[in-house]
Amino acid sequence: MKIDAYRQEIPTQATDRVGRPTTPVSNRDGGAAPASGNDEVRLSSGAQLMQSVMQSAQDKLEIRQDVVERMRAALANGTVGNDPHALAEALIDRLSGTPSDK
Repeated sequence: MKIDAYRQEIPTQATDRVGRPTTPVSNRDGGAAPASGNDEVRLSSGAQLMQSVMQSAQDKLEIRQDVVERMRAALANGTVGNDPHALAEALIDRLSGTPSDK
């Protein structure tokens, strides 16, 4: 099979109709959609639950500005962030729940 990337006669009938439906749009119940011109979005119960969980997580997000400033200062003066192996070991220890030997 040969694919010609430079083919000039590309059919455009389907793309010519984009943006202007040829038949009335209907809703899920089979009836005609309201002609008010307003769009409507309905979320499933699962999507609503996910949305409320995400909102709750963002509402409870605490940024401890004192820790952020302390870490910025430590990065700036080079006391942290200069040993990638130590960082990797600390992450592994923290995720595995085992205390570091060092």
